[in-house]
Amino acid sequence: MSAGLYRDVDPTLPWMGASSLGPRRLTREAAVAVMACADPLALALMLAYARSYAAALGGVVQGSAAAVALGLLGHRREAAFAAAGAGLSALVVVEARRRARQWESVIGARLASLPADGA
Repeated sequence: MSAGLYRDVDPTLPWMGASSLGPRRLTREAAVAVMACADPLALALMLAYARSYAAALGGVVQGSAAAVALGLLGHRREAAFAAAGAGLSALVVVEARRRARQWESVIGARLASLPADGA
């Protein structure tokens, strides 16, 4: 999915993906902008984008695989570095998903409120 697709539908929606740790931190202003959106298509695309964040998940997989392979080859120090890299990547994934869940909550709340607004 194109990252800016939801903004192509509604350019007033905030850009959520501008951080090395995945989505930007959700601000009050961004939440207000999401809650002001009346376009269910734009909101659904934004929600799909928020759910697509996996951040550094590739680093977790690659670091873990490298740690196992290096360990089996007897390269303990290199295996330890690879495992540490995988651990750091996992922390990035956790933070990215935490931030994305905040965005998802606001978007979901707005989508749930649309029928009550008559939109």
